Amino acid sequence: LYLYFSLTGCVTCLDHDEHYILTFPNGYGRSILTVPWIELGGECSISCSKTGYNASIVFHTKPFYGGKKHRVTAEIFSPNDKKPFCSIEGEWNGVMYAKYSTGENAVFIDTKKMPTIKKKVRKLEDQDDFESRCLWKDVTYNLKIRDIDAATAAKH
Repeated sequence: LYLYFSLTGCVTCLDHDEHYILTFPNGYGRSILTVPWIELGGECSISCSKTGYNASIVFHTKPFYGGKKHRVTAEIFSPNDKKPFCSIEGEWNGVMYAKYSTGENAVFIDTKKMPTIKKKVRKLEDQDDFESRCLWKDVTYNLKIRDIDAATAAKH
């Protein structure tokens, strides 16, 4: 069974007045007959029109035999450059390592050591009709009360 999701988003860094357009990996439901898990796979990109910096990211799916889960590689480019100034590899839900064009190697991020930060979300009444939480509020509510039929109806 393969579940397919594909989206494009925009992240705004208010402190720098930067807007990043990004694509997301595909999501796959795996091993539904044993212990299910979600796998991310595919190519993604991030770009900032203001700075010109961009990145290409690949979420690698696990081969049928051997291999590791949750592998990711990425290349980060300066404006107008064809060669990346930084390459990243590791696990998207673990440790990722950076290799810079200067030859320096370093831990890029260790997701296991990151603190959990509570999201700041506007109240539902202050959101536009097509903002995520407003749009999906009835689905979310019905899933929380375990009314699958009502959740399905709200989703339609």
